[in-house]
This record gives sequence, structure tokens and C-alpha cells, in this order.
Amino acid sequence: MTRPPRQPFPNPARPREPVSSMELAVVLAAMAVGAFVKGVTGSGLPQLAIPAIASFAGVEPAVVIMSIPGVVTNTWLLRTFWDHRGETRDLPVLLVMGSVGAVAGTWLLRSLNEDVLSVALGVIVVIYISVFFAHPTLRLGPRVTRKLSPGVGTAAGLLQGATGISGPLVTTYLHSFRLSKQAYIFSITTIFQVFAVVQTAMLVALGMFDRERLALSLISLIPIMILMPLGTRAAKRLPHRAFDLAVLAVMGLSAVRLLYDGLT
Repeated sequence: MTRPPRQPFPNPARPREPVSSMELAVVLAAMAVGAFVKGVTGSGLPQLAIPAIASFAGVEPAVVIMSIPGVVTNTWLLRTFWDHRGETRDLPVLLVMGSVGAVAGTWLLRSLNEDVLSVALGVIVVIYISVFFAHPTLRLGPRVTRKLSPGVGTAAGLLQGATGISGPLVTTYLHSFRLSKQAYIFSITTIFQVFAVVQTAMLVALGMFDRERLALSLISLIPIMILMPLGTRAAKRLPHRAFDLAVLAVMGLSAVRLLYDGLT
């Protein structure tokens, strides 16, 4: 089934029902669980929180509410793992080409088929997970990634600008580097932060925040800043194999969601 053409964002000032106590509880619970997972793996907060919030508020408000927590959590993780920045690989080129791709993707926003992109990305993630279990020692070395990173960075930016779903591609690619846990989290968080800052600035410029959305976004920081440090401590104690499995679990959930969205 093909989705109808995307419509411009509605006016956030339009009348709507106030958030109930049950809906507020859902927001806080989703943010708390997602924050713990992000603390462990460096990703997972938007994948868990946005669908939960969108179930009663819609996708647009969910994305807006998630934007500030995204920037805050990325900033916290970058500060936590700053000492491991020297262990990363190809990060500058991924950031530069990702930014270029994001601009191009925004221009292509209305012309790309989101269903096809979702299915293609879901299939890529499934293939990678399958290869990982079939060949656990397989890794992409520096000589290979130097050639691949410009294209992957551009593709990730295109996906982010056109669909907002660059996470599975970035996660899959960086995981194939087989970096240390700390370097992996720093790398993926840096890329997510660039996208998050640009997205939040655009949302503010477009007037997408109102008092209710801003309040929910700020209140959600309370469970996030309690649970995410616990996730980070858990990650430090995890054996590398267990860390890999946790990352793959997040990737698998993303793939299921992408395939479901694209096929239904």
C-alpha cells in the first residue's frame, strides 16, 4: 500500500485535547526505557520513544517532543566518552558527507518513495545481522572503509533528510568496524548529534513547538537523565560479545519496524 503524499506540517497552535495523565505516563515510560537502551548501546531512544508517543499524539508531535531529549542525551554521551574520540575512524568524512546528503535529501523529500526506502533499509540490516552470526569475526578494515565512508555518509544524510531514518544504516555500518564499545558509542553519537541539532533548529524555525510540546519535551528529561547513566554503567560492565548482541537487538527491532512500515 502506498502512503498518501506527505502534507505540510499542520499549525501546532491548532486546538486539541490536553495530554492526559495516562498519556504523560506513556511518554515518561517510553523515554525512560529508551534512555536506558541508549546508555547501553548509543542508540535506541528515538526508535522506542517515538512510536510510543505517536500512538496517541501522532508522528509529528512525537518527533518534536523527542528533539530536545535527543540533543541533550547525545551531548551527555559525547562528554562521557570524549576521551575515546581518538579511537574512531572515518568520522570527519561521515559527518561532512552526511551533512551534504541531508541537504539533498531534504530537497528530495517529496519525490522519494518512503515505502521502498524503508523496505530496502530493513533488508540491509537483516542481511548484516545474518552475516554477523554466520561470520562473527568479519570486519571492515580501514582500507575498505576509507573507500566506503564517503558514499555511506552521503546515503545516511539522504535518508535522514528524506525520511528521518538514518539510524539503522549508520548503526549497521559503524558496527562492522568492530571498534571498542566506547569508540563505537562516541562515533554513532557524534553523527546522531549533528542530525539532531539540525533537525531541532529546523523545528524551532518552522514554529513547531508550542507550550505543551515544549513542556513534555523538558519533563521527559527527568527519567532520561536518571536511566541513561544506569545504562552507561551497565555497558561498561558488559563483555564485548554481550554488547554486540545488545546493539544487534536494537538493529533488529529497527529492521522489523522498517519492514512493517514499508510493506503495510
